[in-house]
This record gives sequence, structure tokens and C-alpha cells, in this order.
Amino acid sequence: MMKSVLLLFLAAVSTHTLAFAPSPALRVQRPVSVTTSKTIAFMVPPVTEEKVETPTEAVNGASGSIDKVAGEVEELSETQKLMKQVKESGTAGIVSYALWELAFWFFSVPVCIFGYREVTGHWPDLSNKEDLEKLGAEAFAFVNFARFAVPLRIGLALSTTPWIQNNVIDRFQKGKGETSEE
Repeated sequence: MMKSVLLLFLAAVSTHTLAFAPSPALRVQRPVSVTTSKTIAFMVPPVTEEKVETPTEAVNGASGSIDKVAGEVEELSETQKLMKQVKESGTAGIVSYALWELAFWFFSVPVCIFGYREVTGHWPDLSNKEDLEKLGAEAFAFVNFARFAVPLRIGLALSTTPWIQNNVIDRFQKGKGETSEE
């Protein structure tokens, strides 16, 4: 049982290894000093081309970037783009996301505690330093797994947004509309 859970965890983590991909290689530029014959090495970031917005993107705002205070442009990550969609879907999107987050944490914390018991053979003892270290290691691993599961939770929230809108939000707004007309 534990081996299959470990294999599932490793499979889930291995699909998201791009988060640990190295950054683009830096060029090393070695200027020659006029006063000495020694060279000084310093790191220069790679030159990248700036993205030019098309007129359609400029009008529609479909560039996927946000303006910073100094006028710089920062690209949004996939998770930020998905969260932007959740916010744009209104109250139903936010309620849907909150419910999926609540469900994830409600079920995952007991699973982690039970997993600790299965691995160590006893329940965690918070007065034992060795148990605290093991619990800390498990918490670290779980938080990393939870971070990888964020796009899944956002996707679930976006997929259930129409249902939440029809069955929850519209019913509450319908109830408010009837009381204000009377």
C-alpha cells in the first residue's frame, strides 16, 4: 500500500520537474583592465528579445502581462493566469475555488497524519524531538506536493464554476430579489 502511494507521489512530482529547471545560462564577460594584466570576471544576464504587442493584443489586453510601477512588464506564470481566470469568473469562481481548497486541506491533513502513523508505526508525539523532525520532513514534502497540485485545484474550481453559479449563487441572489420587491 505504502509503495503504491510513494510511486504515485513520485509520478506526480516527476511531471512537474520543470519548476526545478535551471535558469538560462549567463554569459561571462571578461574585460581586460588597462592598469593591470589580470582579467576580472563578472556575470552578465543573457540578452533577450522584448515581445512586441500586436494592435489586437494591445486593445484586448491579451498579452498575458501586467504593468509594474516603473512601467516594466512582467509575464504571468501559468498559475497566475489561472487565478486571474478564477477572479474574472466572479463570485462563483471565488466560491468554487474556496470550496476546492477547503476540500483539499480537509482531506489531505488527516491523510498525512495517517501516513506518518503507517510509516513510523506510531502517532506523532509532539514532545519528542525526533518525532518533530520526522513530522517536519513530512510537512515539507507535503507542502511541496500541495504546491504542485495548485493548478489541479484551480482547474477543478474553473470546471465547477458554472454549477456553483446555477445552484448556489443564483439561488441566493434570487432570494434577495424576492425580498426587495415585496
